[in-house]
Amino acid sequence: MSAAAIRTSRRLLLLGGFASLAAPAALAHRSQSVFTTVSWNGAASMIEVTHRLHSDDAEIGLASVSGAASMVDLTVVESQARLALYIETRFSLATAQGPIALEILGAEIENREILIHQQAATHSPPSELTVENRILRDVFDGQTNLVNIRMAARTRTLIFSGGDGPKLARDLT
Repeated sequence: MSAAAIRTSRRLLLLGGFASLAAPAALAHRSQSVFTTVSWNGAASMIEVTHRLHSDDAEIGLASVSGAASMVDLTVVESQARLALYIETRFSLATAQGPIALEILGAEIENREILIHQQAATHSPPSELTVENRILRDVFDGQTNLVNIRMAARTRTLIFSGGDGPKLARDLT
């Protein structure tokens, strides 16, 4: 192998090494959205809710709203509980009969995301739902949250951004 080929190989290895150092930072960028699914579980007569947040967004947001001096670590169960309580105050469901009392089930970490699970017992799936979703919208400008609602065969999608208030999803069953 010639000296020029060796120098070129070394340069490529160095560039590859620097690129791999920069890659974790690229994976840590804000996703600028929370994805929530609301579904009907007929076998259990439950409305099930799952909120999927990018871990970095959730850690920064939770630190911001709690006034924490240091970064929040979502691998700590106490931080997961604080996040679930934060979500409980910024996400709600209601029917024409009134609010639906969502119970926090827990949290799980999946790759670079954290999932917060909630549920509510009901006799039947609602045909209409009023949804309010302010998760992280009080922390980040440009935050957009999506809510997919599936009570029967069709799925309704609501998008929350800016100063959006509660939204009504109709014809769910």
